[in-house]
Amino acid sequence: MKKVFQKNQMIIMTLAVVIAVAGYVNYSQKYDPAGTKNSKTKTVSKNVSKESAAAVTDDVTDVGEAVLTNAQVSNYVAKAKLEREQTHSKAKDTLEEIIKDQTVKDSVKQDAVDKLAMLSEQMEMETAAENLLGAKGFLNSIVTITNGKVDVLVNKKDLSKVERSQIEDIVVRKVGCQLGDVVISSIKTEE
Repeated sequence: MKKVFQKNQMIIMTLAVVIAVAGYVNYSQKYDPAGTKNSKTKTVSKNVSKESAAAVTDDVTDVGEAVLTNAQVSNYVAKAKLEREQTHSKAKDTLEEIIKDQTVKDSVKQDAVDKLAMLSEQMEMETAAENLLGAKGFLNSIVTITNGKVDVLVNKKDLSKVERSQIEDIVVRKVGCQLGDVVISSIKTEE
């Protein structure tokens, strides 16, 4: 049992490292502060007023803030998914211990087997819904299923009715729940 727990910890740690590396690579490819991607030089007029220079400085500051906010959301999503995986892993380990325990009654073992199967199915549905949401443009989304209720966190400040309908359709199809059991929330970002 200790090997299974260590294996799960190793998988979770590897997943965390892969997410961190992917985030870094994505960030470094998207934003090249040194300008090495485009080495063409631009000639700027010597008659630049102080006002236009201040406007350029303001624009650069805003871009930096947007990057920071996007990175914060990505970190939040990665952390939330990692915590969810750890919780699922602990529950799975506990259920497997009950199943392997020779002193436990058969009815309790069967209940643990049923719960383990339900947990595996729940994990598959969460992943399938998140993948389809990502394919539809809702990147960094989190789907959590608890007692037949589904919470969806999306990285979008304002959702149109069409976008909300798309999310609801995906979740209802992939999870098999009722529309009233779906709650969609936005991940709060700092402005």
